[in-house]
Amino acid sequence: MIATAALAATIFFGTGSAQADTAPPNSSTPKTVAADALPTAQINGVVWTQTIVGNTVYVGGQFTRARPAGASAGTSEVTRNNLMAYNLSTGVMTSFNPNLNGAVRAITASPDGSRIYVGGAFTTVGSVTRTRLASFSTATGALDSSWKPTANNTVRALGAFGSTVFA
Repeated sequence: MIATAALAATIFFGTGSAQADTAPPNSSTPKTVAADALPTAQINGVVWTQTIVGNTVYVGGQFTRARPAGASAGTSEVTRNNLMAYNLSTGVMTSFNPNLNGAVRAITASPDGSRIYVGGAFTTVGSVTRTRLASFSTATGALDSSWKPTANNTVRALGAFGSTVFA
């Protein structure tokens, strides 16, 4: 009974106060938080995935319109169906506009950064049949005409190792 009372007192009243670390921060620690606004393009839906290759951010999700960072809703909008790209430093959208007919749920880059692999619920890229998986050149944005795997359900995760892509 006494042990139970002592345990309850410790839980409710604690064992004393904790001391804050008063040492100054290490000046070599990189600053990871800034008050600066991020140059992020805006969309009219949901972003499910993104990956960065070089200075380009590839964004996948469920959306149909995008506008540059800082633009008011309804202004400077362009069509971007479920997949788009923008410059990480400036927020300027690239001309990459592959037009997928369903949501993108996963993006990964090839180990050498020469292409991105995209997975989701789509069945076409533009007018080309691609059953839930597609690959694009990061240099040109072109759909890889030789990579044509299929998936029988929505692809929600991707990984690339060497020349192998895992879905």
